[in-house]
Amino acid sequence: MEIDLDDASSITMYQACLLHSRADRALRLVVSKKLDQFNVTLMEWLLMGTVKNGPKEGMTMSAVAATLDVTLPQVTALITNLTKHKLLKQKISRQDRRSRRLVSTNAGNKLVENIEQEVDQAMRDWVNDIPSDQLQTYIKTIAVLAERKPSDDNVNKM
Repeated sequence: MEIDLDDASSITMYQACLLHSRADRALRLVVSKKLDQFNVTLMEWLLMGTVKNGPKEGMTMSAVAATLDVTLPQVTALITNLTKHKLLKQKISRQDRRSRRLVSTNAGNKLVENIEQEVDQAMRDWVNDIPSDQLQTYIKTIAVLAERKPSDDNVNKM
């Protein structure tokens, strides 16, 4: 498929969505190959990284769910395996025993750091021929889009 990338206004929405979809699949493939070496799924890695980089006192499951943009039951399912393997632990609040915070263990921290190094190198190898200004623009754009939620008005217009 030939798309004139020098004139973005000539790209149809179909073509833009197709490009995005293909890029997302390629990125996930690069990352997944590295994650397979650690026996970790993409969502498990994202959850562990979120908790590791979160507040020192840990994160509530609802805060993790909001950050990952998933439901509480999805977080619960993900942490089951991670706590079983002692990569995360749940701290129970002394003031409110119903309140639990997720905290990364030393083993979890080390795993996240090892994965980060491997994935970082794989991604650098994958995009090494793309000018850094284009990569910076791409990252800034996806950061804006990640925070922008479709309004009911936008969705209903479809």
